[in-house]
Amino acid sequence: MALQRKRSFINHNYLKGKEVSPCAKFVLFFLNLLLWLAGGLAIGVGAYALVLQQVTFDNVTSLILNPGVWFIVVGIVMFFIGFFGSIGALRENKCMLKTYGYTVLVIVLLEIGVGVAAFLLQDEFISQTKKVMIDAIKQYHSTNTQTDLDDTVEGIQISLKCCGADNPRDWGTNNRYFNCTEELFSELISSCGVPPACCRQNALTDSQCGYKVYSYPNMPAAEQAMWPNIANRSNVVYEEGCGDAALKWVKDNYILVGGVAFGILALEVVVILMACHLVDQINFLLDMA
Repeated sequence: MALQRKRSFINHNYLKGKEVSPCAKFVLFFLNLLLWLAGGLAIGVGAYALVLQQVTFDNVTSLILNPGVWFIVVGIVMFFIGFFGSIGALRENKCMLKTYGYTVLVIVLLEIGVGVAAFLLQDEFISQTKKVMIDAIKQYHSTNTQTDLDDTVEGIQISLKCCGADNPRDWGTNNRYFNCTEELFSELISSCGVPPACCRQNALTDSQCGYKVYSYPNMPAAEQAMWPNIANRSNVVYEEGCGDAALKWVKDNYILVGGVAFGILALEVVVILMACHLVDQINFLLDMA
């Protein structure tokens, strides 16, 4: 027993009342209770969104870009962690506290790994992001049940002030509604255009602000002059692709991104140490019994 006390990294001199630290116990309990409740709420919101829209997932991209799926996935993780952390702290259960601590530690290591990989493999990361965006463009307005995917694509373009994956022409080559050919130019009003989310102005009020901004191959100059959006394209729509715009946003806001990441990691490390602190105290009290 003396050897066990000596090896412990916690000073147990204050455990005179034969109980664990109330501060560590209840701080850990309430933090994880909030996480537990938030996780349950996120699962409910995500499930309600999927049921309400009767979404069908035809491929991985529709799954990745659906907010309802992310609500459910993140909610399950939060619910699991919050349950073990709150109940483990309240009941002073070593097994649950250890499970909680190891789970959070794995998440910390994954976050660090993803961050390092994204930094070292920026070109590959942007390339994969563009591929996902191209797949999303192909599915844009493909069915009436893909409104979540459509809203996600539009939200990305509006918030980052970008259009397409590499450039706005991605819409004309990858989406049937904006396909840019001579035959379709006169038949389909949206042909050789982009969605309103690409527009510099009136993106939310003018559904046709991005129409006819590109000429079809070998289009006569006289016909191009009939469409003011073609000549004035750079002032009508954003011409930067969303892949490059996302990377630019991260570089321009690296202090904010780094601060948020550091804050999350610091909180996770603190709760891991608190869980270890409680487990160590519980072991000590059991040895004293």
